[in-house]
Amino acid sequence: MKSELEAEAAKDAELYDKMVCWCETNEKEKKKAIADAEAKIADLMAEIESRSAGFGKVATEIEALKDQIAKDSAALKKATAIREKAAAEFSEEEKDLVQTVTNLRNAIAVLAKHNGGSLLQLDAPLVSGLRVLLRNAALKREEWLAAHPDSKGQQQPAFLSLRGGAHRAADQVESALLSAADVNGAPVSDNYPLEFAERVVAERVKAPGAFLQQPRDADYKSYSSRSSEIYGVMTQMLEEFEASLSEAQKDEIKGAADYEALAGAKKEQIAVAKEKLDDMEGEHAANIKALSDAKEDIKLTRDQKSADTEFLRNLKVTCGDLDTQWERRSATRASEIVAVGETIAILTEDDNREALAKTSLMQTDSSSSAMARRKQAAEALRRAAQAPEFEADDLLAAWHGRKGASSVGVAAGPRARLSALAMTVQLDSFTKVKAMMDEMVAQLKKQQQEEVEFKAYCTKELNENEKAVYAKNQEKNELEAQIEKLEALLETLAKEIKEAKAQIAETQVEVKKASQAREEENAAFQSTVADQRATQTILKKALTRLEDYYVKGKGKKLVLAQQEPPVKFTAYKDHAGASPVMGLIEQIMEDSKKVESEATASETQAQADYESFVKDSTALIKQLDEAVGAKTKASATAESELAESKGDHEAAVGELESLAAYEADLHGECDFVLKNFDIRQSARLQEIESIQAAKAILSGAS
Repeated sequence: MKSELEAEAAKDAELYDKMVCWCETNEKEKKKAIADAEAKIADLMAEIESRSAGFGKVATEIEALKDQIAKDSAALKKATAIREKAAAEFSEEEKDLVQTVTNLRNAIAVLAKHNGGSLLQLDAPLVSGLRVLLRNAALKREEWLAAHPDSKGQQQPAFLSLRGGAHRAADQVESALLSAADVNGAPVSDNYPLEFAERVVAERVKAPGAFLQQPRDADYKSYSSRSSEIYGVMTQMLEEFEASLSEAQKDEIKGAADYEALAGAKKEQIAVAKEKLDDMEGEHAANIKALSDAKEDIKLTRDQKSADTEFLRNLKVTCGDLDTQWERRSATRASEIVAVGETIAILTEDDNREALAKTSLMQTDSSSSAMARRKQAAEALRRAAQAPEFEADDLLAAWHGRKGASSVGVAAGPRARLSALAMTVQLDSFTKVKAMMDEMVAQLKKQQQEEVEFKAYCTKELNENEKAVYAKNQEKNELEAQIEKLEALLETLAKEIKEAKAQIAETQVEVKKASQAREEENAAFQSTVADQRATQTILKKALTRLEDYYVKGKGKKLVLAQQEPPVKFTAYKDHAGASPVMGLIEQIMEDSKKVESEATASETQAQADYESFVKDSTALIKQLDEAVGAKTKASATAESELAESKGDHEAAVGELESLAAYEADLHGECDFVLKNFDIRQSARLQEIESIQAAKAILSGAS
């Protein structure tokens, strides 16, 4: 027995060393893990704040860049549509001009074949075709002049003579052709289609004749020497249409070149903006992902920190009194070993051995009394087992054994233990029964003490859990209030930013309108001043002329004749109305100067008001821009704080769930003991007393 105790002591020492090592290692690791988690949380919070601050700014820049790309694309699309429309119009115009030039050249070439002879030689279909071509050319010319007003003042003398009706034809054919060349002339028959006329004239040009043996340019030059009006008109029309065609072609080339330059610049601008947009969107997406990862990481880190903190707290509870328990256990074990050693020494002495041998001879005589004591002790144990105080413990034992667990020994209920002990008293030897009784009493006392400690532990844990739940609920409520406040702030800031931007746009429109109105007012002022000064100049000249005559006396120097004629003029007198007229002119000049002065003063005041309005509007726009920037920054900060508060709120809710689960575990573990603590303590004490009484009976007590 002593050797067993010493082996158990050695095993306890080994277990103690392992537990100390385990406590120290885990405490060190968990403290380091908590410190690392706190540092990581601080870094993640800084990262979240930084990325959240840049989030709103980058999003605004991306939207602005998208708007700019859309505007540039729309401008390019509009310019392309305008260019395509202009190209289509030019194509139609060029086609008409080329056809008209061709028709005129063919007509001139046909007339050139007659070499100055009478036009009466032309057959009727050809004359009708020429009239249709000339009337079509005249109409085209009128349309071109209407589309180009600046060219109306460049009409050649031949057309001016047509307009004035001053032409006189050499014969009827020339008169008919001249009439067809004038849009106001006699109408041309609609029964002769233009396409048919073009074909008839073109075929006559290709017909064999003297004209075919001459270059067209030579024929064309020969017409200028002719005196017939029709050649002058047709020549002028041809030159004008050729000039119009050349001008239209040059304008088209210039328009196409301008469009290509504009389109190239816009396309390059759009490509650069799109490349920048792709880069910004990539960075923005990476920032969003990094922000999401940081928030998720900080949540996991906080959860791990909470778990490590809980583990460290439990570790301190477990390891806090380890040294004290070890000292007590070592002292108890040492005392037990000393007692066993001394007992062995007592039993192994020579005198004691002889006494024990004599005692064995007396055991046979006392067998009958032993049986009586056995029966008495068994009866006492059975009576004790029927006590009502053991009902709660029997129920607990039945609950623990609901899944087939063993219900024998100390794990069973007190009634089962006492009944089993009564059976053992009747069957086993006294020494073995007493040892069993001592062991049961020791175990019951240990259970009694453990239950006391377990109650204290349950009470402490439930109280701490209640405090922690209260604190976390307070924190959760504060975070919810903070989240609500931040969301309201974000909504207010967004509304104020939108209103400020709208006010900026409205102010810019008002400034633009004011600038246009100022330009119109200034133009009116310039016109008024010019008119008044011109009026003053004219009136001043008139007044000076009257003053030269009436005031300076230039009109009174009359030369008298040396000899009086039979009749003579009466004495000359100044006109009586001269002074009022001069006064009226002076009054008009004064009124004109007054109008000019008033206009100048109004213009000065209007310009000052305009400059003040523009200055105030610029200051207001600057103030609103600064407010938008500040509120955008505040919005980003609020978003960061909102994200942080939501993360803290989620963590608080998670901790509350953990605390609720832990509370449920505590109630499941502790409620029965706390409810039946006094009953169980009393029943266990009664059980101990019953066992001790049975032992006393076995030991020979009365």
